[in-house]
Amino acid sequence: GGERLRHDIECKKVTLSRLKILQQQVIEQKENEPNYLPTTAPETVVTMETGEEQCKKSVCFEEPDPPSHKKKKGHPLRGLIKPPSSSSAAQGGAKKKAPRVTVVPKIEYLTMEEYRSVPRYMLGRIKYEQINSLVDVINNLTCRRYKILDTPANKQSSENMKRYTRIKEEPETKETKDAFWFDSEDVKDFAPMINLKITEFTKILPILRHCQRLRQVRVGKKERYIVLV
Repeated sequence: GGERLRHDIECKKVTLSRLKILQQQVIEQKENEPNYLPTTAPETVVTMETGEEQCKKSVCFEEPDPPSHKKKKGHPLRGLIKPPSSSSAAQGGAKKKAPRVTVVPKIEYLTMEEYRSVPRYMLGRIKYEQINSLVDVINNLTCRRYKILDTPANKQSSENMKRYTRIKEEPETKETKDAFWFDSEDVKDFAPMINLKITEFTKILPILRHCQRLRQVRVGKKERYIVLV
């Protein structure tokens, strides 16, 4: 009986010793326990540059962002600009079609060097200033012609409507297609409006052809003058 009693006492001592060890481990674990625990064990990653161990943010501790830090979803390029609503678009109505505007190239002035290169028989008594003054008048004439073509028929004045009809009826040719030009009828028609003297135009025209400011072609009974730039 005494031997059995000693055996039971030794077993209880071993058990008590193990319980003390477990108790100590629990105490140490509680002392080192963080305030919050990860729901999933962080995945350890070793970076190539530093060789240090880091945790991926996607599996890190569960900690919600403050509401103020949340970004609104939307188109990344639109920013805060809101598209117009269907009601406001309906109130605004359809967009008006922009009026057609043809950019007409202007003939350049003659240089003094070009003026001196003109043959004497062609130049006569014509002065340098007279030529460049006529260049301004021709540019004015060409702009007026194409402005009439750009204006819709229902917005033409009665006088310009006659010009509009005449210009529209003039057939394009291989020489004048895709070019800016006016003809002898335009010279007569616009002369009073732009202070153009037809006799002066006739005298200076050969000089402008010689200096490659205009090119002259005949179509039927009319002469056409193509703008060169």
